[in-house]
Amino acid sequence: MFVGAISLVGTLQEVSASGFYEEAYEMEQTNTLFAIPLYEKALSQKPTGKLQKAVVSRLFFLYKKHSKLLDALFLGSRYPSHIPSKDRTWIWNQLAEIYKPISVSDLSSTYVLASKANLENIKDLSDHLKQLNLPKLYEFASILLLKRKQYKVILSLYEESPNMFLTPLFVGISEFKLGTEQGKEFLKKILADSEKERSDQEKSDILYLMGVHYRQSNEHELSARYFRMSGSFFAKPRADLEASKSLVLQGKQKEMCSTFKFGSSPFDEIETILYYLCSPTGYQNLKPILPSIRILTEREGNEFLQVLFPKES
Repeated sequence: MFVGAISLVGTLQEVSASGFYEEAYEMEQTNTLFAIPLYEKALSQKPTGKLQKAVVSRLFFLYKKHSKLLDALFLGSRYPSHIPSKDRTWIWNQLAEIYKPISVSDLSSTYVLASKANLENIKDLSDHLKQLNLPKLYEFASILLLKRKQYKVILSLYEESPNMFLTPLFVGISEFKLGTEQGKEFLKKILADSEKERSDQEKSDILYLMGVHYRQSNEHELSARYFRMSGSFFAKPRADLEASKSLVLQGKQKEMCSTFKFGSSPFDEIETILYYLCSPTGYQNLKPILPSIRILTEREGNEFLQVLFPKES
C-alpha cells in the first residue's frame, strides 16, 4: 500500500510537471518573460528523464535571455549535465564584468563556498572572504546567501567584518527576515549613529529598510513614503516599485498608476505586470499571462499581487 502511494505520487508529479511544461512552452511563443514562472513551477514538481532535461534547458535559455544571471548560475550548478559548459562559462564572464576587477576564479570560489555555507561550516567562507578582503566579494556572497535564505550566516559575517559591508542593506534585510523586532532594533542602532558620514547609496538603503519596517508593521502609507524618499538618493526604480506595492496594499491602485510610470520590462515580471495594469488596454495584456501571475502571487514579497488578483476572480 505504501509503495503504491509513493508510485502514485511520482506519477502525479510527472503529469503535473508535464502540464506546466506544456503551458510554459505555449506561453514562450508569445511572452518569454512570463514563461519563466511556469517552467520554474514545472521544475518544482521534480520531473525526471527527458522531461527534466527539457525543462532545465528551456529555463536556462530564458534566464540568459532575460539577464537573470544568479538564477542561471544556481540552475547550472544543480543540473550541470543539462547545461553546456560554454553556457556556464558565459554566465561567469557576465558576472566578472559586473564585479570587475574581481576575477572569475575568485567569484567562482566564493560561489562554491556560499552555495553550501551554513552556521556549522561558515568558517570556510569567512576565511576565504577575509583573505581576499574585497567589499564587492562580500556583497556577492551576501546576495547568494540571501537567495538561499541563510540570514544568520550574513549576520555572522557582518559581526566578524563590519567594515566590509559598505551599506547596511544585506544585514538589515536579514534582520527583518528573522523578525520584525530584530529589524527594528537594527534600524535603531543604525539611526543612532548620526555622526557617520554616509554615501547616497547608504542613505537610500537606510530609508529603504525603514520602508520594509513599516510594511511589516502594516503601516503601508508610511512604508510608501519611506520607499519614495529612498529613491531621491539612489536606486529610484527599486524605490518606485516598492512604493507601488505599498500603495496597492492600501487599496490605492489608481493613485499608484497616476504616481508611477512603469515600462514593459524585459527583466522584471512585477514591473511589467504593473505596466499592463496601468495601461488603457491592461486587461487584454494581463489575461494571457494570468497563469504565470497566479504562480507569482504565491511567492514571498508578492502579497500585493493577491490584492490585485484575488483567487475568486
